[in-house]
Amino acid sequence: MPIIETHSDPTTSRTWWHSPAAWGGLLAVCGGVFHTVVSALMRRDVWSQMIDDGFFNTVTLEPSADRLAAAEAFWFSVGSFGVPLLLLGSLVTWLLRRGVPVPGWLGSGLAAWAVLIGLVSGFDGGTLVLLTIGVLLAAGAWTAGRLPRRPAAPSSIADSPAR
Repeated sequence: MPIIETHSDPTTSRTWWHSPAAWGGLLAVCGGVFHTVVSALMRRDVWSQMIDDGFFNTVTLEPSADRLAAAEAFWFSVGSFGVPLLLLGSLVTWLLRRGVPVPGWLGSGLAAWAVLIGLVSGFDGGTLVLLTIGVLLAAGAWTAGRLPRRPAAPSSIADSPAR
């Protein structure tokens, strides 16, 4: 029975980061970790109080006045965009290390979201980092589209060569 490859060959550790999308993915990972950790540390007294009072069901969408600090601490740290940004950056770097290009719509959508956030709330450092990530992902997709394509790995037994 032939061995079936269902994914692209991984790129070498020296070449995957040449894409602007790789830098966007790494920036997303760092930004997600930074935002989540720093915002949680900024509210560590509230998190300590939440743990002491009982962690489960402490945050609601309509908090009472005495639970407002807990809701703010949650939505500013783990409930914010930091965790999804970390996951997005991890996915981008994982894909690129396997030779799978990141689609351009992902970077364009992220850049558009950052512009919307900037127009509504001002272009602060976080918004500019989000915009930079989106531009890097879109640029990586654009440059990947200009490079010659490698043949895809066989996706089924019928497509695979006999060994």
